[in-house]
Amino acid sequence: MKQAILVTARLGSSRLPRKHLIRVGELSFLSCLLRRLLAIRWPDGQVVPVVIVTSDEPENRDFEQFVCEHVSVFYGSLHNIPLRHAQAAEALGLDGIIAVDGDDILCSPEAVRAVGLALREGRELVRTQGLPFGMNAMGYSGRLIRACAPADPDGMCETGWGSIFPADAWHDIALDVGVPADECRLTLDYPEDSRFFTEIISRLQAEGSLDTATDRHIVERVKADGLTRLNQSVHERYWENFHQEKAKATRPEAP
Repeated sequence: MKQAILVTARLGSSRLPRKHLIRVGELSFLSCLLRRLLAIRWPDGQVVPVVIVTSDEPENRDFEQFVCEHVSVFYGSLHNIPLRHAQAAEALGLDGIIAVDGDDILCSPEAVRAVGLALREGRELVRTQGLPFGMNAMGYSGRLIRACAPADPDGMCETGWGSIFPADAWHDIALDVGVPADECRLTLDYPEDSRFFTEIISRLQAEGSLDTATDRHIVERVKADGLTRLNQSVHERYWENFHQEKAKATRPEAP
């Protein structure tokens, strides 16, 4: 099975422009995510390649600075994320896709690995549950994303786009870090979130564990060091915007 990890990202965020390029010391936020994804140990000893899937806009050419042996960039639909993934699956000949939101800077490598292995076992639609928001992952077969993705390249399908899939088709994988999943939010959307990630990543760098820190260790550091205070003030605003954008997004019919 030919698999890839597709990291969805754009540099034109209105709330936090060029957020993936914000630096913590010598590393950008996106570099931190890529390093952790490439450090995943797979049973066959191979490295699952990472593809930054972005919209075809001049600003996003800056993602090409991350291109290396196992990282590439794919340009696709502007606002139709599932179509962008379907376009990448078709162009790259992918049988299985592990999807990671580029805003999820500390997405769980354990979740990514679990999703990838489930796809190899024949599952077509997989997601992890139970981790704090911003740490879970999902995945699907190339066949399924091509069948379900809205066909309009100019359509809007971004926030909450996982609803394109049949609700009863998901294979759920339960993961646990020992704290309620809603106690932390690890996603990059506001300046406050940038400060949050800067602090936790700085701590992981100082202890030499950035590439390999487990989900439990990260959450325990966040809780023990009181880092949730750094972006707690924007949680309510984040969820209000999330639900508003999800409600107003129009989804063209799939072919």
